[in-house]
Amino acid sequence: MSDSLFIDDFRNSFKGGTRQNRFSVTGNIGAAVKRALTGTESLLVKAAQFPPSTVGIIPVPFRGRIAKIPGDRQYLEWPISILDDASGGLYKAFQDWSSLINSHFGNTQSPDWDDTAGTLAEWQVTHLDLEGNPIKRVTLKNCWPVEVGSIDLTYDVLDTVVEFPVTIAYDYFEIDRSVGSPGLPGVTD
Repeated sequence: MSDSLFIDDFRNSFKGGTRQNRFSVTGNIGAAVKRALTGTESLLVKAAQFPPSTVGIIPVPFRGRIAKIPGDRQYLEWPISILDDASGGLYKAFQDWSSLINSHFGNTQSPDWDDTAGTLAEWQVTHLDLEGNPIKRVTLKNCWPVEVGSIDLTYDVLDTVVEFPVTIAYDYFEIDRSVGSPGLPGVTD
């Protein structure tokens, strides 16, 4: 049970909270494509999330009970939604990045694809406070596009802009402890 039942105590502790619509996403769309999503283009990422990570469970039977031992950490793919700019440039850039991995026609990997030469990218997700200051940031490491989603076109939709989803795979993420609250003392990635 809480130490206080007063709304003013809650408000003083909560301080207005954070908002889901205050965020920034930046990253490189593969070095060979030579396109970065920074500055005003980062505003075209309509939706993102702080990606989850899961520590697996290793069940070990012991005398009629199951001891749950912490296992390995896993990272799921990271979905983002992007507003299509007037030239379609971002959609084309993501398609080009994907084509480096496996071309649409030839079913081959581009000679420009090299895991060690920066074709894999870093992406950052930053949660902002009400004044635009960063309060949480994660950097996703070794990113590449698993899927560049469809763009739906139809005559019967009015007052709507085009957006498309992209699903990014990555190896792991790092939490930037230099912004916002540092978290638990002594914890590092």
